Amino acid sequence: MTAAREEMACQICLSPLNTLGTPPTYVHPIQLVTDGHEPIPVPVSQLDTVRRTCDFCGDPYPTWTLLGGEVAAVAIGEAGGLVQNFGGAWAACATCQTYIDDGRNDMVVDRAVHALSLGNHPQARERVEQLHLAFLNARVPGRTLITTTAWPATAITARDLPKVRDGLARFYRRNDGLPVALVATDARQQIAAGLDRSRLFWIDSDFTNLAEYAAEKLPDVTISRDLMPSTDGLLVWSRPVTPRQITAASWTANRDGWQLVNYRTIGGGLDGKPLQRLREHVGWLAPTNTAQVHDQHALPGDHPAAPLLATWLLVVQQAAEVTTAQVDKAVRKTYARTNRPAPEVRIVRIRANRSTTTTGTQSAPGDSGPSQTNRFWVSGHWRNQPYGPGRALRRPVYINPFLRGPDDAPIKLSTTVRMLSSRKPKSEDHE
Repeated sequence: MTAAREEMACQICLSPLNTLGTPPTYVHPIQLVTDGHEPIPVPVSQLDTVRRTCDFCGDPYPTWTLLGGEVAAVAIGEAGGLVQNFGGAWAACATCQTYIDDGRNDMVVDRAVHALSLGNHPQARERVEQLHLAFLNARVPGRTLITTTAWPATAITARDLPKVRDGLARFYRRNDGLPVALVATDARQQIAAGLDRSRLFWIDSDFTNLAEYAAEKLPDVTISRDLMPSTDGLLVWSRPVTPRQITAASWTANRDGWQLVNYRTIGGGLDGKPLQRLREHVGWLAPTNTAQVHDQHALPGDHPAAPLLATWLLVVQQAAEVTTAQVDKAVRKTYARTNRPAPEVRIVRIRANRSTTTTGTQSAPGDSGPSQTNRFWVSGHWRNQPYGPGRALRRPVYINPFLRGPDDAPIKLSTTVRMLSSRKPKSEDHE
């Protein structure tokens, strides 16, 4: 039996590629508008983001991969015939998936015809319907969540965290699939159980800015239990961080250490029934990458978990002030009905009494300490600090930006703007 060919995408535009002819060559989809570049195929499994579209209607935010009939289109011209293979795995957006679930394949066709502006071409509609039904009539039960879609960001507030956590735990326990390389079936149940007992952390905007900046310069980090603010947890930043656009991360204790998972928000821009179904079946977060780590596991500074590691380190070095948010009365009642203790959400912000601009004696890395005629800004950076028995271990400690030089010296002009804040939380944090 021939092994299935791995799906490929173009390294330049991140679009999935179709195959053309025999032997197959990789080509951009016919409907895709490009700058004319030749496709450079790379396995989809190596990419965080893939710019795929719904194979039924062209929507730019596909949600599910469905398996159905192998579909190919034959184009015949003066030079002969070409076969374009659309394959037996199609991407479906939340709206098309809703119609399919409701048995309204006609609405899926109508949506595609409208998107392609083919309403005045009955024969074109017939051809679209033939393609769709060739796939749907042979559809295999089940579906797999697409985790590489770069959805518009959805704001998650501190008061949202209990329902976000519960929705994520429900998804892990459902039968809907995840990409094989992401989370194994048995690990899903462990993560769901870990979410049930997890502490919830919401990172305010100033601390999110600090954590993102610190993550960009993060050195290698050694994982240990005392690095984490809780044994199991779910942490949400006030906005997506780093080029990966990560919004949340969870960590779950297991017999081999901890399972770390990064998440993006899902469902931004949807409304009505498709949004309702997505929230019921998936929730607010979609996992994007994962790592199994153990005690004393060394992770490189450019690891996908860098934002989480940087946030942990900043909290451990007491750069954070942690308070408890008020939880909605409706949420407390829901938990009480199922005999669960009321959830606690911890808000993390920059410690108010922590000085972030020191002057005088503090020096930058590599400074020999000569007398200065000006004060100048030293950028934030990480420094290894001894800790543990006999101070034999090392842990990165973040040094905030500071002014270097004599207190009475003028500040050297710079085009760099620094925002240092220890503001009080907005009222929405405590509602």
